[in-house]
Amino acid sequence: MRLFFTTTILLGTYTLPAQEYSVSGKVLDTRLQPVAFATVQLKGQPVGQLTKEDGSYSFSLSKGIYDLAVTMVGYQPQVVKIVVDKRTVQQNIILQEEARALSGVTVSSKIKDRAAEYIREVIRRKERIEAAHGAYSVLLYIKAVQTDSLPTPLRKKKKRAKPVAVNAADSALKQMAMAELSVKLDHESDSRFKEERLGVVKRGNVGRLFYLTTTDGSFNLYDNLMKVPAVSVTPFLSPISYSGLIAYRFKTLKTESYGNHKKYTIAVIPGKLSNAAISGHIVIDDSLWVIHEAHFTLPGYHLADYDYFEVNQQYEFTDSAWMPARQEFVYYSRAGKGKVTGTTTVTYRGYELRKKFDKKYFGNELSTASAAAYKRDSTFWQQARTEPLTPKELQFIKYKDSIYTVTHSKAYLDSVDRALNKITLGKIVYKGQPLSNHEKGTLISFPALAMMINPFAIGGLRVMVPVRYSKLDPVTRKTWNIYTDVNYGFLNKDVNGRLQLNHKYNAFTQANYSVSVVRDFASFFQGDAWINQLKRVNYYLDNSLNIGWGRELVNGLQLNIKTGISLRRSLANYKTYNFIDSLSEDLGEGENKVKSFEPYNAFYSELSLRYTPFQPYIREPNEKIILSSKWPTAFVNWRKGVPGVLNSKVNFDYLEMGFDQVLKLGLVGVSSYSIKTGAFLSTKMVNVVDYKYQRRGDPIFFMNPSNAFQSLDSTFPVFKRFYEAHYLYEFNGAILNKIPLLKKIGLREVVGGGFLIAPERSLRYGEVYAGIERVLRIPFLSIGKVKLGVYTVGSLSNQFKNPVQFKVGLTTWDLMNNRWR
Repeated sequence: MRLFFTTTILLGTYTLPAQEYSVSGKVLDTRLQPVAFATVQLKGQPVGQLTKEDGSYSFSLSKGIYDLAVTMVGYQPQVVKIVVDKRTVQQNIILQEEARALSGVTVSSKIKDRAAEYIREVIRRKERIEAAHGAYSVLLYIKAVQTDSLPTPLRKKKKRAKPVAVNAADSALKQMAMAELSVKLDHESDSRFKEERLGVVKRGNVGRLFYLTTTDGSFNLYDNLMKVPAVSVTPFLSPISYSGLIAYRFKTLKTESYGNHKKYTIAVIPGKLSNAAISGHIVIDDSLWVIHEAHFTLPGYHLADYDYFEVNQQYEFTDSAWMPARQEFVYYSRAGKGKVTGTTTVTYRGYELRKKFDKKYFGNELSTASAAAYKRDSTFWQQARTEPLTPKELQFIKYKDSIYTVTHSKAYLDSVDRALNKITLGKIVYKGQPLSNHEKGTLISFPALAMMINPFAIGGLRVMVPVRYSKLDPVTRKTWNIYTDVNYGFLNKDVNGRLQLNHKYNAFTQANYSVSVVRDFASFFQGDAWINQLKRVNYYLDNSLNIGWGRELVNGLQLNIKTGISLRRSLANYKTYNFIDSLSEDLGEGENKVKSFEPYNAFYSELSLRYTPFQPYIREPNEKIILSSKWPTAFVNWRKGVPGVLNSKVNFDYLEMGFDQVLKLGLVGVSSYSIKTGAFLSTKMVNVVDYKYQRRGDPIFFMNPSNAFQSLDSTFPVFKRFYEAHYLYEFNGAILNKIPLLKKIGLREVVGGGFLIAPERSLRYGEVYAGIERVLRIPFLSIGKVKLGVYTVGSLSNQFKNPVQFKVGLTTWDLMNNRWR
């Protein structure tokens, strides 16, 4: 019930029953880090709870005055008075550390292990440890190496001669990849930092290597939560925190003496309380109470791209402060019968501590690299390289450098083109035939025979010949993409087709233009449910010319403009196969006849604006890489039908606006929402193609809940102002992982809902859903991991009744954007 209240408060449409109001907030320490598992209780009442792993709490209370009592080991108890009076209350509570020595709090056992007390001593001093260095600058050397252990496929046929003289002993080197970076990092806090990549060299396919930028995340054990977005959307709970004292068990493994000090090696063992706990051991000093070393692995449950991830860290005393000196990350991903293993080593040198940065020094640009950084010579790397190369790495560099001239020669590239362009039976039947030209940087793709047949098209069987042309400038990152398709229908003896051109002429601002000429079948509502997309009644013949342009005006503000003329014609005279048309009636989906209407022309224009404030990004020499933002994105879409132009018979204005956001809630999961409203401002001449539709729910399949309702009874048009919202909460195992048996299964829980207010049907519709998902790896497929889910959907409406429905869904992992989609 509390989660439902939180959901509906975010959507802004729910009135709490029984005159109860939400009281929520977070419990934080003096560094504004969340304090997990603190006790929050209503003083004088038997009502209380533990804060979640992100420090949050929530109550539903009637009007009145309450005292919230907060207690947590290692902190001073605190009582906060709150007044609940016809509104929600947001109250964050900051706890002060206890002044007394924490060693007075002991753990009793028959044989006393003081490991937990040692950890407490480090916790008590960690603010002092962090304050000792303050803001700082440091030089990093990063070396990332990947070894591909995927088995080489066996070939029955004799191998043809290679275009380069490479013997069999080089096969292991050919599967390797390696990147080296020299980075200057300026750091004030986790939210205020900036890196400059002074040198970058990449050899091989480095797309799956970790930590080629410090924006990938931080493994600072002195933070309560370690946030590493490139590895996991869920942060990891640090054992060096008061919450960690509750979530972990500690055991002394070894005691060593050095000088007048001792080093304790302490095992860190996850308990049952936390969903995102690490496993390993930490080495600490018994006098200074600082971390010397840390070695731990991350829980595989939260690793979307990896199957194993290990972290090794070393600290050294530098200019009166203990700072990271070396980090090593070891990770691998399974793929088919093999696995891709990576090792990234990071060394730190040249610390400048207690620096004062200008207030405007840190901004939205978190990382930058110039063109010169990618052209550093061997002298630069001899000075920047602080981690020695292994014999295999030296051999790999020598191998890549030795073949560089050959592999970039015209003779070699011509031979590669010949091999790629060679016509084979497999390419003709099911793979498709490429045509590459390295000198022009172009690639043309012709379809395979299996892709040329469409037996279920409007008007019966059609033969298609789709061809794609692409060109990428490797320096400027400009792209050209052309798509053309000519198709013929045997039943009606008609020819359709399309020609589309898209050119991105500025990769930093994403400036692009597009032109398309089309004669093809089009849907009245292209975003309709899949069951409706199978019906002939939803299609017409579109003859159109469209021109579009877009770019980022300023950081975070994207503009797209489109205009076009469409000659829309009915398919009423098209012949169809009766047995296919009857399928819709057999499935209980009504008549499947094409819609008859008078032909007309439509000239229209569209404008779209999206704005994300304070959008963080990475600057490459000629490209901008957008990072995820903690701020919502606002959008406005305007579409106008222009009468008279080229005998256009449309005249309307439609305006839609709203905002969406993804909220990363730390250890308790990820939530996302979208809210929008829209209406026709004028409807002098609006035809069925230009209606604004609300999409029905899909039978059987659970669709993307961010933009689709799951149980809406039918697709229908809306003209007056409607209000629509969607909400999704992914717990990422925050609940089920606390149950030992279910934790081993690796299940994930999701909940969410949405609402729709539509005046046309006087409709008030709401739905809620809950589901269980499990991450699976599909063998022999390049898509990697997928999430398979089973969901229950319930809905409530003033216009119709829907029974509870059960659905299935499939989500794939997007390697390029590091997210589920």
